Amino acid sequence: MIITFIIYLVAVFIIGITAERFISKSEEGFYLGDRNFGAWVTAISAGATDSSGWVFIGAAGAAYLAGASTMWMLPGFIVGYFLNWFVFAPKLYDFGVKHNVLSLADYFEKRYNDQSHLLKVIASIIFVIFFVAYMASQLTAAGKALDVMMNLDFNTGLILCAAFVLGYSVFGGYRSVMMTDFVQGLLMVGVLIIFPIYMIFFELGGWTSFWQQAIAIDPILTTSTGGAAGSAAIGLVLGYLLFGFGVPGQPHISQRFLTAKDPKTLRDGSIIAMAWVIIMMTSSNLLGIIGRIIYPELKDPEYVFPILTMNEMSPIIAGIVIGAVFAAIQSTFSSQLMVATQAIASDLLKSISKNTYTDKQLLTISRWTMVFLGVISTGIALLNLEAVFYLVMYAWGGLAASFGPLLYLSLYTNLVTKQGAAAGMITGTLITIIWKNTPYSAYVYELIPAAVLATLAILIVSKITKNKNSELNESERNAKTF
Repeated sequence: MIITFIIYLVAVFIIGITAERFISKSEEGFYLGDRNFGAWVTAISAGATDSSGWVFIGAAGAAYLAGASTMWMLPGFIVGYFLNWFVFAPKLYDFGVKHNVLSLADYFEKRYNDQSHLLKVIASIIFVIFFVAYMASQLTAAGKALDVMMNLDFNTGLILCAAFVLGYSVFGGYRSVMMTDFVQGLLMVGVLIIFPIYMIFFELGGWTSFWQQAIAIDPILTTSTGGAAGSAAIGLVLGYLLFGFGVPGQPHISQRFLTAKDPKTLRDGSIIAMAWVIIMMTSSNLLGIIGRIIYPELKDPEYVFPILTMNEMSPIIAGIVIGAVFAAIQSTFSSQLMVATQAIASDLLKSISKNTYTDKQLLTISRWTMVFLGVISTGIALLNLEAVFYLVMYAWGGLAASFGPLLYLSLYTNLVTKQGAAAGMITGTLITIIWKNTPYSAYVYELIPAAVLATLAILIVSKITKNKNSELNESERNAKTF
């Protein structure tokens, strides 16, 4: 098992390191891989970076506790993926090519011709706030996986995972992230297809027997609301459903649309992406219920998939499955690390500094920033403050509320002003953080109030400032006539 896992790690590291040979030694090469990725790489990379360690650790753990009710995430993610690939991606790609957009923060600045760099600064700060928490969740998942699968201390495991990803990301930049995501994504989807089928039909006696055994343990496992009723049931269903609606606005996924080779890449990639999300969400939830049947007394539900792997698979297969878990973790961690680094070392630095930097200087700054962010996220993960699933939901919701409404309104309307855009991002972030720390978060997912209030902030502030801007322009025209 260990040998299989080591072979996997070596292969991924070689792919990541050698990616540097195929990029230009420029900022665009480091952050965008020179915009030369086809449909399969774009779609699988987007799916892998979206799925992350929460699929094998967080989502499986949630399904272990709540049962079939977690499947409400599937229709939500189907809608979220559809919006992201069919509604957002084509427009964002077209604008990105026309205006040489390097990131989502750069898009907002160029969309509203923001000479003050206010929007880029705000967006970059928000990226860092939520991505550090998101990256910490991935390392927490790595620590839990290695703790069970290889009897490696939790803290040691997550530190080694962080060091491994930093190793290839620092050298190969965005292209290393994309290519390792592609390879790891294929491994992930293979495990997610084969493992549940094998367990249900060859170990648990078939589909009917599987559900009968789940009912025997706890009938709540097969209910649509996990035993909740009334307002609690509504809040639970909406929370799971709208979790998937948060896909649009995630910067690490939107970045894939800016680096696609051509429009055909997005059209073909959308079909691959839709198949991916159905497999991902269905399988991860089934794995949690399978684990509940076989091991009904686990103290930490998020250990369910690693324990299943170790006890039910042969050593060689277990090594492959460990690789798939790490593929999920590493692909997301590296992608988020890349976007957060770009937010600080490129977007934020160039917005607040009057100095001019060469490509070599920017790459050096970027690599040191990447190391710094890796250390910070590792430190937070070592605290092991919250379950992976809920930490991901928090960061995911914050990013979706801060950028999703603004991205849609900016791509499809002319209603928004620079001030409205700023108000929307800030409101989405603040409401997410505030709501998360109130008792109401147990009933209503923070994405919901944050996205609603962010949308209102965008529209109200834009209406006010658009009128003021019109008055100022009229005054300027009148002054010129005298």
